[in-house]
Amino acid sequence: MTNCARIKALISFSFFLLLNPIIAEEENSEKACFRVGDISGWLALGDQRLIVWSPSKSHPFLVTLFNRCPNLRFEDTLIFKSTLWRTCSNYNDQIYTEVMRCSIKNIQALDKDQADILIQEYRNQKIQDHKEDTN
Repeated sequence: MTNCARIKALISFSFFLLLNPIIAEEENSEKACFRVGDISGWLALGDQRLIVWSPSKSHPFLVTLFNRCPNLRFEDTLIFKSTLWRTCSNYNDQIYTEVMRCSIKNIQALDKDQADILIQEYRNQKIQDHKEDTN
């Protein structure tokens, strides 16, 4: 699938979400959720976790997947499929990569400091892994 086709699919999916009637929010207000249309960026922390910023860099979420999604950190485009107009800690919500579908296990709201710590830990682990591979 070309980048142009992915963008068209993402736009079509976004319009579909916007045109659907708004569904009442779940009673459990402790569930971490974000609106798919408000995603401003994401960073993969390996093959099973990623940080998603929505609606801005000041609102990070840690998304944990059920399964490993090989090459997640190399993806240019992700497509989020949710059962509602937002993505929550819901077993039906998924992320589509170029290669496969990945089910969301958990979403945790983070503050900026927590996100920075997770990113730094991930980078430090990559450096350590690289050192071990070269020895």
